[in-house]
Amino acid sequence: MKFKTTEVNMQPEILKRKLGGELFSEITLDFTGVTSGIIKAGQPIDKDGKPVNGATGDGAAVGILYTDVTEDNPNGTIIKAFACVNEANCNANAGITIAAAVKTALPLIVFE
Repeated sequence: MKFKTTEVNMQPEILKRKLGGELFSEITLDFTGVTSGIIKAGQPIDKDGKPVNGATGDGAAVGILYTDVTEDNPNGTIIKAFACVNEANCNANAGITIAAAVKTALPLIVFE
């Protein structure tokens, strides 16, 4: 009998529930200042494709990154509106706590 194991990496699920009307947008991410070479799902992103989280020098968030994106392929998808986002999963995966300024900038996204 032969036995083979395979490791499968799954993308984290950042949506609380899929409503079917979510508005997604493609964006090219800017990795300036990102030392790890990866931007994790759940990270707020501004209009220039930079990761933000409501700090003074940050731009305003226009969406939440839907999947992990690596520097070798900087094309990502952001959730812009009409979605219910699992805030705990976003925070855990991205290693942040989503700031109140981000929630204010994204009024069409529900954070639960």
